[in-house]
Amino acid sequence: MRRAREPIFNIPALVLVVAMVLTAIQIGRGFLSDETDGRLLIDLAFIPARELSWIAPSLLNGIVERGPQGLDESAIAQYQLAQYLLTESGPRPWTFFTYALLHEGWLHLGLNVVVLAALGTPVARRFGAARFLALFAFGAIAGALMHLIVHPTGVAPLIGASASVSACMGAAARFVFDPLARSGAAAPRLRQTLRNRTVIAFTLGWFIANAMSGLGANPSVLANASIAWEAHIGGFLLGFLGFAFFDRRRQAFFFAEEGAPQSEGDD
Repeated sequence: MRRAREPIFNIPALVLVVAMVLTAIQIGRGFLSDETDGRLLIDLAFIPARELSWIAPSLLNGIVERGPQGLDESAIAQYQLAQYLLTESGPRPWTFFTYALLHEGWLHLGLNVVVLAALGTPVARRFGAARFLALFAFGAIAGALMHLIVHPTGVAPLIGASASVSACMGAAARFVFDPLARSGAAAPRLRQTLRNRTVIAFTLGWFIANAMSGLGANPSVLANASIAWEAHIGGFLLGFLGFAFFDRRRQAFFFAEEGAPQSEGDD
């Protein structure tokens, strides 16, 4: 009797498509001139000071009037970018998501794709296509918002799908460490999840790793856009705390009472 062959890469098609889109964009940027790629980066990257300019029009003016804060190339580049942004039409709200489509380089993209394949796979299978894509998009938005809160006057462009991937990590942490939930049953509620030592160790380790990467961060402009640990945290918290809003098993809402009855059906 011949046994069925197991696929070498058992990854959902949706996750592969997302990875392929990110890779195709990176390949396509390689065919652009430096000037065109720089324009694309400015158009699609998330720049906090630009997005706040609609409620604080004088923000960019103030950055320009203060001049470059230092003589290093990064400070001068940020000053020049602030001057350039003053000539644009204003905020670009689509960049709260589009920044996630660009990457600093192949290593940055490769790390995100590897983690997406590892932890996005169980999340995509549990959530389904629509909810997984919603998590990916809202993870990017949450990451941009967290970066905006920490760096409201920042001019360095933010790029990378790390916040979206971190949202997948946060969502995965809610069920992959529970044998029953991993097999398809209802995920533990937030209060129960926070009692799981494995979840606590994983989450603390993840936060420590991001804090350490933040200490060595080198936010620059254009040539090496900022990869912000704050955005990673924003995405992770969205996936971890907002898990129930994306999960098809609605009984997992984090605000539900611990003794409340549970329904076994999907919505």
